[in-house]
Amino acid sequence: MKQVITWTLCLINLIVFGAPFKNEVFKNSIKTVFFEGYYSKYELPIITLKGEEQLTLKFDELSNKSKNFEYKFIKCNRDWEQDSELFIHDYIDGLESDFITDFYFSENTAINYVHYTVSFPNSNMQFSRSGNYVIIVSDSESGQVVLIQKFYVTEHKINITPKPTTSVDFDFRYTHHIINFDVNHSMIPSDDPINEFHAVVIQNGRYDNMKNELKPLYVKNNELIFSNENENRFEAGNEYRILDFRDVKMQSAGVEDIFYDDSIYHVIPSTDYKRAYKKYSNTFDHNGKFFIQKLPKIGDPNLTSDYAYVHFRFKRKIPLNSSTVYLTGGFTNGEISREHQMFYNDSLEHYEAHFLLKQGVFNYAYSAKKIGNPSLNWEDTDGSHYETENSYTILLYYKGFNDNTESLVGVKSFKFQ
Repeated sequence: MKQVITWTLCLINLIVFGAPFKNEVFKNSIKTVFFEGYYSKYELPIITLKGEEQLTLKFDELSNKSKNFEYKFIKCNRDWEQDSELFIHDYIDGLESDFITDFYFSENTAINYVHYTVSFPNSNMQFSRSGNYVIIVSDSESGQVVLIQKFYVTEHKINITPKPTTSVDFDFRYTHHIINFDVNHSMIPSDDPINEFHAVVIQNGRYDNMKNELKPLYVKNNELIFSNENENRFEAGNEYRILDFRDVKMQSAGVEDIFYDDSIYHVIPSTDYKRAYKKYSNTFDHNGKFFIQKLPKIGDPNLTSDYAYVHFRFKRKIPLNSSTVYLTGGFTNGEISREHQMFYNDSLEHYEAHFLLKQGVFNYAYSAKKIGNPSLNWEDTDGSHYETENSYTILLYYKGFNDNTESLVGVKSFKFQ
């Protein structure tokens, strides 16, 4: 009973009225949190309602001992606020919470850790409604919530046709993308489609710059036309930088030096310089993703890959005015967090940040958050070019007049440029 009360109090503290959920980690020993989706055609963690797919949440805890971790799900609206109209059994068939029973100890690593995995839906918990969800993982002994991750459950009731383009406005023509699209909703009749359908567009898995209040510009029979030069505009950014330290015995792409000191590996990436206002260069990337891998290949890379302190340096003679610089990429979970903030070193004339990362290949970039701006901007750090190839995901939500919750009725992922 005490554990249940502690767990409930933790959730109450997290669910502040009006505050959206974020991808967050609340314990310093929890590392490398990510979703793996088998046979997924989407860029985001998305499964089909009552379909065959599963998502697998993976994470490490830096420890020599295993813990009892418990997880539960909360359904959210498209703004990632808890759906207060629903009780848990309105959207979950089965248990309200369950334990993570699959865990494995690291093998021959300098830093010991325990690797945890949980796949869902499973025999104990299935979803009965589509929409936005978070999984909340807590330490069952202390009741401490250790992490939160977002994911989606979708239905396939509408067809989305992307019609991306570049801006006709000269100020944005060479730096931005316009993500227009059409929606056929013939399977969902609506007397008020302008107000009952809403769209969200996400670029490269980033939540800081997502467009989440998109409504159709006009309706033509069963077609919703989302075409708006201002609302559908994204900064195109640049191709991501690449850091490859799969092999800690040699230097690979983006690595200046690797050494072992004080019982841990240290990775020194090549000193990075700003790419703002430079000519676009077409380089291959994975649009911000990261991959846990080890060379030479021995066993399961999730268990044999080691951790290393990675020391990023972004050269700049003077700090950016009225801006905070952040590292961004898939390993930041698409969110703005203090953990990934960089700090200016006056004596060395560069921004620097030091992270404990697991062996693999990482896409990353430098971005800046200006005072008063909720999203990250690449203009003054890594630059923005309309030629940049990005991954976009369009999500279409429907809430009828008599419905008590939003449904996610269609998803379309694609690459543009």
